[in-house]
Amino acid sequence: MDLKPTLRPVDRVVILFNAAIALLWLGALGRVAFAPVLLVAQITAAAVPYLTLKIKPDASSFGRGIRELYPIVLIVVSWTELGLIRELFHAEAHDALIASLDLAIFGQNLQAIWMPAMPDVWFSETMFAIYFLYYPMVFGTPLIVFFAKRWTDLRDIVFRLTLAYLACFAIYVVFPVEGPSHSATRYVGDLAQGFFYRLSTGAVHAGDSLGTAFPSSHVVGVVTMALLALTWFSRPVAIVYVVLAAGVTVSTVYTQNHFAVDAAAGVVYALVLWALVPIVAWLLASRNARAPKLQAARAATDLEDAVTRGES
Repeated sequence: MDLKPTLRPVDRVVILFNAAIALLWLGALGRVAFAPVLLVAQITAAAVPYLTLKIKPDASSFGRGIRELYPIVLIVVSWTELGLIRELFHAEAHDALIASLDLAIFGQNLQAIWMPAMPDVWFSETMFAIYFLYYPMVFGTPLIVFFAKRWTDLRDIVFRLTLAYLACFAIYVVFPVEGPSHSATRYVGDLAQGFFYRLSTGAVHAGDSLGTAFPSSHVVGVVTMALLALTWFSRPVAIVYVVLAAGVTVSTVYTQNHFAVDAAAGVVYALVLWALVPIVAWLLASRNARAPKLQAARAATDLEDAVTRGES
């Protein structure tokens, strides 16, 4: 049996995304002072999947963890780069267009009226606490699955999350939207003294990257994670994830971090990407991995033809 590691679909997604961004920085050479550094960094990121091939399938749990989890680390790194791309390659964001679309769909900008209409500290703290749960829900879950050594689950979770986030990032690169937290006036009241208000807003501003509002990656991430929970976890746990995903989705609007249309687009985008995963996985699988499926399909076709000839 050949245990030599080969590139998986998730590896190829990482390579393709980083290669595309590398071309962006290549075109910026001579115009952006630090473009050479970012070009080298991007090429290095694209090379990481090849480096992980040195980790054998029978490696220690730590080694296998590196092999399985490295895309999540690169997602976080790539996120920080998106703000630079927005500032250097786009004269302005498309918030006016998205705000108009939001108004046309919902009749009013919900994020502008919801918090002032319900400014009670207890409700605000609940919404900001739910919003903050996005981080452990999306980035903590893979770690829990890793420590449980559920490798098949982990592989699927990381692949689907990686595809979901990098698909969002691809939109942000060409169509930046900063969101109402940057482009609109925020409501300030007694709720600003709340613990979770300060915790969530502090986390957002510390790790924010301009131009990353449409579709909401928060929503794409939690919806994807909820679908994964329905696939891999027990029913009670899956229900908790679904409820939390719904809570995070609406909290992105209440907390004024997103237009309602950002959140709605996030739900739709997550569902579309989820449906496309089998196709993407097949297209990006190695030739050896596709061969058995192709042979099975051909065998089924041959059998059907034989049956048809026999009936005739």
